[in-house]
Amino acid sequence: MAADPEYWVFGYGSLCWNPGFEFKDSMVGYVQGFSRKFWQGNIAHRGTKEKPGRVATLVEDPQGFVWGKAFLLPDETAFRYLEMREVYLGGYQVHKVDVMSDGADECCRRTVNATVYVATPDNGQWLGEAPVDELATQVATCAGPAGHNAEYVILLARWERQHAPVHRVDVELSKLELLVLERLQSIGVRPDDVLTTNNMPSFSSMVPEKKLRCLNI
Repeated sequence: MAADPEYWVFGYGSLCWNPGFEFKDSMVGYVQGFSRKFWQGNIAHRGTKEKPGRVATLVEDPQGFVWGKAFLLPDETAFRYLEMREVYLGGYQVHKVDVMSDGADECCRRTVNATVYVATPDNGQWLGEAPVDELATQVATCAGPAGHNAEYVILLARWERQHAPVHRVDVELSKLELLVLERLQSIGVRPDDVLTTNNMPSFSSMVPEKKLRCLNI
């Protein structure tokens, strides 16, 4: 009898610090061949149609690597929910990647094959590349139903500093966070004022209540 399929999903954005769903197992790790870029627009969660926010996607980069967190979902229902949220609401496409942990000893290292959601330039919410100072200004001045766009960047940067090895921290993410904090200060907004994760709205109506808790990005 064939083994039941495993539904691993790799998160490199808000899933790292706010998965919002039940999972059977998880693993901090990284994927190779990609860089994280804030080139995807967002009007459903961290912005509006009039003022879209910026969220992360992966861009192919032969020398790149991205730290995040892989989750083993309990069943296909949970997986299809994430697919709805990322593909139909977020404008992302489905890819498969190997996620590797960073054990000190080779015998302790672990690799899982996971689904990852990647935005591409042909989706309707794509904003594309911009200078980091422009990204920071946009992030510092946008908000949506799930909260302030600055929260997304700040909490992601904090999560990575806590979980990724010091020599592998995303330098671009750290720079963006610093500039976002400077922009917030310049407009009289304290960082604590944008960190409102616990007040996020629920999206649980998309799936049976017993299967998942609310999920926001």
